[in-house]
Amino acid sequence: MEQILKDEIVGILNEIQRSAAPQIIENELVPVSVKTSEHKFDLVDSKDGFPLRDFETGTAHYVNGKENETYNLKIICYDDYLHQFTYDDGNGHTHVNRLKDGVKVSDFLIYDESDSKYFIVHELSDENSTKKIRVARKQLSDTLNQLYKSNVISKFIDEFTNKICFLSAKDSRKIIPTEDMAEGFNEIYRILPEPIPFNFGQIGTHGFYAFETSFVQLSK
Repeated sequence: MEQILKDEIVGILNEIQRSAAPQIIENELVPVSVKTSEHKFDLVDSKDGFPLRDFETGTAHYVNGKENETYNLKIICYDDYLHQFTYDDGNGHTHVNRLKDGVKVSDFLIYDESDSKYFIVHELSDENSTKKIRVARKQLSDTLNQLYKSNVISKFIDEFTNKICFLSAKDSRKIIPTEDMAEGFNEIYRILPEPIPFNFGQIGTHGFYAFETSFVQLSK
């Protein structure tokens, strides 16, 4: 997906950037990504291009399949990528953020390269306040709106069986089983009243489920 994002980001940014920013003609920036097939790992908003940490030491905790049968996951640092695109406003500010005021971006795009089973948009939050959670939900919705401006990207995403948004704050929410998400939706929450399912903005419109949780289980 990195090459697709590199090619398609020009059209996306030209639609969501400030009116004062010059149109982007071409792009040579490729998003930073990491791969993992570890059974258990954590994610943090590291700002250094390497968001992986040991299990239960970070903000979001992943259980990736079974111990000897995991997914090959690709993690794209989406927020970091979009914020590399700046412009010179001619008034002494050489690195002005291109994004319009109010446009939000999520931290990570995560997908499995093995079975096309999971495509995840993940936002991490250092706080669990009502205001922060609302902003984080908007980040997820805005990110989907950005990605779905591209027919190429939307086609890529829609090939995945489970399309999920996760919002992780620093708390102690429980693991969610995500196997057969659509069919087992009500059953999941009879068993586990937490995490918190939610819909915000255009998340549901794009065919995504959304959950607030710190633990994510990708079932095999």
